[in-house]
Amino acid sequence: GMKKAIVAVLAFLAGVSLSAQTPYGVPTSVRDFIKMSDSDTTTCLVKGVVSSVRSASGGNFYIKDDTGELFIYGIVDPAHPSWGFRQMDITVGDTLSLSGRRQVYKTTIEMTSARLVSKVDGPDHNAPIKFDREPSFKGKKGNDAGKAFSQWVTSKLRYPKDANGASGTVLLQFVVGRDGGVQEVQVLRGVNTALNEEALRVVRMAPKWKPGIINGQPVRITYTLPVEFYPQSN
Repeated sequence: GMKKAIVAVLAFLAGVSLSAQTPYGVPTSVRDFIKMSDSDTTTCLVKGVVSSVRSASGGNFYIKDDTGELFIYGIVDPAHPSWGFRQMDITVGDTLSLSGRRQVYKTTIEMTSARLVSKVDGPDHNAPIKFDREPSFKGKKGNDAGKAFSQWVTSKLRYPKDANGASGTVLLQFVVGRDGGVQEVQVLRGVNTALNEEALRVVRMAPKWKPGIINGQPVRITYTLPVEFYPQSN
């Protein structure tokens, strides 16, 4: 079932081994990056641990190494150009290698639109998320919400005539949005077109959840859902 309800389905770039000449820039410590001249346009590779997040919506955060702390104003994942900060699944304690140039905004020295070269999850990465209010479906919360949703989906499934007797599990991913609506439904692992489309059809027409609340704000949460099909016996 949906035991691991909150699932970030992400492809991480493996740690890249870097020599002095890297395609991502010159390896530079935080202190040396900060001390560079304002006219220096060198692309630098800075590696550090995420120390705090100022804005998860803007992707503004701090990293630090043993020489100092640097403000990162915006981040891009070249492997997933459309992803926002939350989809990159970056949290405090993660180790990032970032490629970018030094910029000064008013009095702040920063790296703007940093390119994510590699990411290693920190020890707290999989710590349980602390909700003010857990997401709920039909009055059920937590794992029970997942079970209730799964039961609702099962009750609406119709075995398609053109599935040719196939059986198996269609693994779906979907997002419960900030308004509780079920959106961005997609097949992670399918069986065949007929079964995939039936699983999508049902989940797309699902009633709203009550969204989860963290720090007083509703949040988007990504779920995975296995939808099992058994061929009908006559």
